[in-house]
Amino acid sequence: MQLPAFVYLALVAQVATAQQSLVATLVGMNNTNTLISLVKSVPAIMTALASFNGTLFAPTDAALAATVAGGFNASDLTAVANVLKYHVVPVTFPTSSFKTGSMAFLATLQGNEVKAVYGANGITINTAKVIKSTPYNGGVIHTVDATLLPPANIITVAKQAKLNLLLQVATQVGLASTIAGLTNVTILAPTDAAFTAAAGAAAALSPAQIKAVLLYHIIPGIVHSTDIIAAKNLPNVPTLLTGQTLAVNSNGTDVQVKGFANSANVVMPDVFADHVLVHVIDAVLVPNVASVAAGNSSAAGNSTGSPMPSVSMAATGVPSPSKSMIATTTGAAQAVRSVLSVMLACLLFL
Repeated sequence: MQLPAFVYLALVAQVATAQQSLVATLVGMNNTNTLISLVKSVPAIMTALASFNGTLFAPTDAALAATVAGGFNASDLTAVANVLKYHVVPVTFPTSSFKTGSMAFLATLQGNEVKAVYGANGITINTAKVIKSTPYNGGVIHTVDATLLPPANIITVAKQAKLNLLLQVATQVGLASTIAGLTNVTILAPTDAAFTAAAGAAAALSPAQIKAVLLYHIIPGIVHSTDIIAAKNLPNVPTLLTGQTLAVNSNGTDVQVKGFANSANVVMPDVFADHVLVHVIDAVLVPNVASVAAGNSSAAGNSTGSPMPSVSMAATGVPSPSKSMIATTTGAAQAVRSVLSVMLACLLFL
């Protein structure tokens, strides 16, 4: 059977488009002129894309115009290069690789990840919606309706997430600058409500013990909520507090983190910071503070090379979504009251 001429020509055009290079395919699209201009402004990016194989997320002209109107300086070529690389994933992810309800974390050439979700309204990349997918000879271009911006540093992200009391305590015990310099870690960040609920009884811990509580909330390595849900049970997750671990359990949807003296649930999973992943939790986790000598702290290397009291680098997991504070064990009740009251004292008196 002979195909109608218009059908034949359409098929030929489609195959020809699929066989073009990434740059040639971009040029042939009618809503990516601003992106092309930005790519040309950074010769190193232009050269790299000429032979690139993988996935490109291409913001529309309107999306980039909105970004510039919002204050982005398109004449800062270093910033432009950083943003462009955040749109490039060195693996091909065609639309067919996504299933409804699925979530994936894709590593970009910029070094941070983007989150791809296939929901009721289609595929979103972070908060941008994929409006069209176009193959080229080395992969696929997904046109998106918003510019993807690399995540800010952990301090800025914590402020944006209103984790104010966590930042205050970290600052008052001298850990804020250390936390700001961390990379490749997962942070379990208690909400302000969790710290407020901690305003209980009175007890005195040394600054080293208060630092120990904060270090107990930092897990070496990047572990997503989806990893924990898939694993269901991680009984010995290391932390930056030497010798003390967490147990993480999932029922397939929600995740609970169990510490030495109490438990917490992840209420906001997978918050991106620069080379750091944050899971917001609903309680302050309490370690075995008695094992941390009052007034004494030993230094160990961290992922930035700066000294940290009572820390060790290891590797493994962390949690995801959920509900509210869980009761402590009877034997640990006093430890809980001690740590919580000292944290309150830090806020009021340090």
